[in-house]
Amino acid sequence: MKKLLILLSAVSIFAQETTHVVKKGDTLWDIAGIYYQNPFLWPYIWRANLTKINDPHWIYPDQKFVIPPAPEEGLGAAPTPAPESAAMPIPAPPPKKEPVAEIISVVSPEQHIFSEEMIHRAGFILEDDLPYWGKILGTEPAAEKNITTFKKIYIDRATDVKAGDVLTIYRPGKIITDPKTGKRLGKEIIVLGKAKIEEVGPDGSRCKVTASYDIIKKGDFVTPYEPVIAPEKVSLIPAEKEIEGYVAEVKNQDILTPSNIFVYVNQGEDAGIAVGDLFDIYEKRVIDGKKMPDYNIGKIQIVSVFKNASIGLLLTQRNTNVIKRGMHCRLSMEAR
Repeated sequence: MKKLLILLSAVSIFAQETTHVVKKGDTLWDIAGIYYQNPFLWPYIWRANLTKINDPHWIYPDQKFVIPPAPEEGLGAAPTPAPESAAMPIPAPPPKKEPVAEIISVVSPEQHIFSEEMIHRAGFILEDDLPYWGKILGTEPAAEKNITTFKKIYIDRATDVKAGDVLTIYRPGKIITDPKTGKRLGKEIIVLGKAKIEEVGPDGSRCKVTASYDIIKKGDFVTPYEPVIAPEKVSLIPAEKEIEGYVAEVKNQDILTPSNIFVYVNQGEDAGIAVGDLFDIYEKRVIDGKKMPDYNIGKIQIVSVFKNASIGLLLTQRNTNVIKRGMHCRLSMEAR
């Protein structure tokens, strides 16, 4: 009931500007989800508060943000940044902590795990780099350092493309290895967002960014968007296969949406893993030299499967725990 009242309140202010006081645990992703029912519109709030947000990865309790009216479909102009106040200077934020391998976080239960956009955002673990197709050469206006939703970009591709084509924006990541054997599992491809081609020129094209999952930069790569087939419904049954694995990587160490943590598992197509499968993350317990029952500390639901590895979302648990590379996990429920 409380959540419904919040959403109804948010709907009633769509046509007017309001403010939001940041609470502990808030992210720009969460705030956009409350006021616009679309967390992917977080850049709209960020650009309206440029004088208060030094880095969109880091916002702090008690900051007061302007929430501009909900953007209309196709709106290209960014909201005007809030003016600086000489009478009330903005205090400097606490020192930024260096990201570490350990993360304490959970997925918001209301997020639709198998939405096309969520699966797209999870990225890829491929055997090799994506073949070069194109990259971002510049922005409109020029010299934009941080590129987000609604921004215009120029790419170095003019052949075999047309206005309306949709692109994936990405950045090559690290080599993912098995934490137990050191075996190469694949190359991480970090998906940053989507763009749509607006106009094609002799040597390049101008595009509009239609979704940004994190900050996009000049030099990031683009490739044609491949539609994601998202399952409409997933039923789970107790696992018939005995599959043990490890957490190979915790992806979201320094990203704008820490309430949605992607976890890489060292089991994939070759092991028979399917989208929707559920893994328990557990720790072994030995007390006074005696083996005790394993202790479950989290769950991962698989959203994308590749040859040697899978990507899943860390599910909500009543008690959150530190999840890190090398932790044991086992298949507990199979998708049907």
